[in-house]
Amino acid sequence: MKETLKQLAGHFKINPSEIITEKILHGNRVKQNVHRLRIRDKRYLLKQHENAEPVTKAGMTPFQIEKFTLSSLHSGGCAVPQLIWASEKHRTLLLEWVGDETLDSLAQNSSIPNLTPLLHRIMRQLCHIETHFIENRTQFLLSVFQFDAHSILQSLLDQGRKTVGYLAHLQKNPLTPSQLEHFDSAWNNLSNTLLNAPTTLDTLDYQANNIVINGEEPYLIDFASLGWDWQERRLVQHFNSIGAFQEDSNFISLLNRELVRTYSEWVVLDREKCATTEVAARVDGHHLLFYLTIIHKILHAQTRPESSESQLLVDAWGDLRLRIQRAISLIIKTSLSDDVYINQIRNMIAEFCIDISYRTYAFPSLAGG
Repeated sequence: MKETLKQLAGHFKINPSEIITEKILHGNRVKQNVHRLRIRDKRYLLKQHENAEPVTKAGMTPFQIEKFTLSSLHSGGCAVPQLIWASEKHRTLLLEWVGDETLDSLAQNSSIPNLTPLLHRIMRQLCHIETHFIENRTQFLLSVFQFDAHSILQSLLDQGRKTVGYLAHLQKNPLTPSQLEHFDSAWNNLSNTLLNAPTTLDTLDYQANNIVINGEEPYLIDFASLGWDWQERRLVQHFNSIGAFQEDSNFISLLNRELVRTYSEWVVLDREKCATTEVAARVDGHHLLFYLTIIHKILHAQTRPESSESQLLVDAWGDLRLRIQRAISLIIKTSLSDDVYINQIRNMIAEFCIDISYRTYAFPSLAGG
């Protein structure tokens, strides 16, 4: 860090002592590889990439990927931080400071109706960035991670299918053979809807913490990993607040039918010839699967409460009983499309989890399992 600041001082033609460094928090945790700097009454973000190893077939490192990607996106008019200075030797980027709050933290402390105009601006920026990647695809090909999106999604779908069965078992209300037959049919249709949709090139680090708010303007950050994935999957995770390491936080979904309709209309107009209802169903399906994945993570942690993984989850999320209740509530209540199969799955989960908001969840029945 000392050598980096010395090199940076040379760039600004000042004494290193004139650079003031400040810690950046993620909830109540200090981020280790980023600092806020004050130089001549201006604020900047200093980001050091810890991984020096190549991560693509072409030999690109995360530092090189992010440096190139941010420069390209910024020159294309996308809402990303401007690159001010870079050190290849120290794998460090100096970026303009674009805000003090993330969408994740803002969602935990604001009413969703008050966020509506901001959410629409974020949606427009996400679409703008996606367009930039589409139009400039060839220049990013050397930066693409070898990321098997289909294999990962198939694993999540298999896991999600089992998680629904676990929930029914925990509620002592297992599916009857007839219900199971209908559920499997609906789940197969959901799986086909998600797996057969086209992937797009964009960031592989998508979460509400990577949307920074400056006044009323949103900025997207963290482009050290690029790859092919489903944009609807990115959309869901960008618009769901996890609230990790934040006191009294819980899961908050910022998606609604109006936002999904806006996104679907953009996809049909600018990217893909299909029905808007099909795009909405993909968003809805990824949203349902996202929270089933979270529920699986919690159930797994509860069966091994002494493990370091479980302790980390408790540190990050707090009361896991409240978390799982909220996750199930969001599955049941957040209907983002009129897809008959997704709503069938949602309604079946609602039937055997009807009392989830009023009862203590029966984690001990899985102890040691």
